[in-house]
Amino acid sequence: MKYKNAIFANQNFMETITKCNDYEDFSPKDSYRFNRFVKKLSTFGVDFEEVRVKIIKKYGEDDGEGTFSIPTDDTEKVKGFQTEFNELLNIEFEIEGINKVKFPMGLKLSPKEMGLMEEVFDMSELEEDSEKEEDKSSDTDVSTESSE
Repeated sequence: MKYKNAIFANQNFMETITKCNDYEDFSPKDSYRFNRFVKKLSTFGVDFEEVRVKIIKKYGEDDGEGTFSIPTDDTEKVKGFQTEFNELLNIEFEIEGINKVKFPMGLKLSPKEMGLMEEVFDMSELEEDSEKEEDKSSDTDVSTESSE
């Protein structure tokens, strides 16, 4: 499974991963596989964070308490930071050796959260259910004509 580092800057994605990892009704096999996925993802997240901090320190200024911020009035530093940070966000990485886990039907996610998890879970059962519902609705559509 391929991802871009941009997922680590997406707080909603990371919160949803945590929510999914806290789900207790995975089968033992799926629980094990999903946990392995999260551990590998976390390793890439640590690498991302280390480089992000280096970029901030490179272009930022220390406030004297160890907190760095990019000076907004220095357009050269802002531009340099944005360029390097965007490069970091666009780096792809691959999590190998783990098959997607089927989406657990008991896991309650919002539509927004479901969208974030489409590349994480095997959603084929949901797609099959959706296709069946579409078939049912097209079978029950009745065309009405008005007679005058």
